[in-house]
Amino acid sequence: MSRFRTVIGAVVLFPAALAFVLLCGCSGSGGGGPKGETAQAESAADVQSADLQALLPGPQLSGGWKISGEPRVFVADNLWEYINGGAEGYLVYNFKTVITADYESADGVQAVVDIYRMADQLCGFGIYSAERNSLAPRVDIGSEGYLTENALHFWQGPYYVKVTAFETGQGEQLEVLARAIAAGLDAPVGNPPQIAAFPEQGLRAGSERYMASDVLGHSELKNGFSADYELNGTEFKLVFILHDEVEQAANSYQVYKQFMERYSQGVEEHQGMDSPMFTAQDSYYGKVVAMLSGRAVVVTLGLEDPEMVNSCLRRLIEKLSSQGLI
Repeated sequence: MSRFRTVIGAVVLFPAALAFVLLCGCSGSGGGGPKGETAQAESAADVQSADLQALLPGPQLSGGWKISGEPRVFVADNLWEYINGGAEGYLVYNFKTVITADYESADGVQAVVDIYRMADQLCGFGIYSAERNSLAPRVDIGSEGYLTENALHFWQGPYYVKVTAFETGQGEQLEVLARAIAAGLDAPVGNPPQIAAFPEQGLRAGSERYMASDVLGHSELKNGFSADYELNGTEFKLVFILHDEVEQAANSYQVYKQFMERYSQGVEEHQGMDSPMFTAQDSYYGKVVAMLSGRAVVVTLGLEDPEMVNSCLRRLIEKLSSQGLI
């Protein structure tokens, strides 16, 4: 323990905060669950329908794909009618509206297009990263996309797009349609700026996630980011939780510490440091090191070596500080 304390102590020499930036996390929408087809939902859908239909490409832009049937629009109050059982997962990322339309290609291939509009870029990335298939091959469409046997998913700005065929093996055709959709979205490509805070060394590209809630398995922990790493043959995760105020971050740190005291083993607070820090042994992740740094809680999961812990936390705090996030 003394070796760990000595090494990790170097981390706290870095400034806790260099600038103040108001964080705009996706803390969830005010949308409810099953309320029926209310007049309010119908009105909201009508207002947004025209704008959303403009995002659906016509045959001249999509390689011969054309809409078959009437597009439908759903908002927060009636999303459950379209994805019953899955609506809450979208509402937590501040879902605004979705348009869905059936398409048919020139040679008879049928597919469904869903264009979900979330509150902002971070929420668009969040819902995409929550559903991303880590084993599926990536496609260079929008900010990032992937292709499965019968579907292509991508995100761009606040938009999360799904193109799903009724049969497998139609990847090339789906790419044509998806590229046409991406070209018509009123949003630039690129990751949310918070993702750039993850150190590049050892980072598994495409593993980054934004979690609007239930960070580290606790319902009270929100606005968290995680990424997978592999260094020197060791696999581990880096996590950080961002807040608007130092007091909020301190509360999250205590919530997580109490959670670990209840559900893990060997929780130990490390005294004599400028920044609060504890270690624990988790049955799933292994070694856990959590530290409070300004307006952030930073965590390593599954990393045993104290020097590697120190290096990873130091680099993460440096990058968060350089962006004014803590």
